[in-house]
Amino acid sequence: MLTSLSVLALLLASASCALSLAVALRVKKLLDPMVQEGLLSRRRPDTVPVGAVIGMRRSLSDLDGERVELPAGTDGSWLVSFQAVGCAGCKEQLPDYRRYLQDLGLPRDRVLAVIHGDVAEADLYRRELGDLATLVSADGPGPGADLVAELGVSIFPTYLLVSAEGTVVRSEVSSARLRQADSLQASRTAPSSVGG
Repeated sequence: MLTSLSVLALLLASASCALSLAVALRVKKLLDPMVQEGLLSRRRPDTVPVGAVIGMRRSLSDLDGERVELPAGTDGSWLVSFQAVGCAGCKEQLPDYRRYLQDLGLPRDRVLAVIHGDVAEADLYRRELGDLATLVSADGPGPGADLVAELGVSIFPTYLLVSAEGTVVRSEVSSARLRQADSLQASRTAPSSVGG
């Protein structure tokens, strides 16, 4: 009797393992395509893709309504940031981004800050970035808003390092990542390609 119960328990355990394995394989078959497509993996927020091209030779308006021509400079890389007036993350990252620009030492005409939102509320950006970047308005319809739409900027802030030819070579949503990526690149190549 004891042997019969042991055999029965062994058969039930084997059947249970087989059923568990079948379910696991079925779930794996369902999940594999999603993992391969990146649907279940932890993804970076959508940023402007590296390789995107910024349409050059365009006129924008700065925060004072004055005309600004792109490219900002043809003698090296330039930096474009997309900030928004009501963006808490933009404001939080602003001091670090300012220090990054100071450390980088790019001429003001090779740093473009596209400010989305009511320019009347952009005083913080004027104070923090005005001496380091050309501030461009993306408020309402116009060339600044067209640039945001053309590049598909959906996250503020977004920081782009752009080659002299207008190709995005780095795209970040964090000033800390931008700084880290720049220091990594600088350690691999001297001098840093960001500076020209």
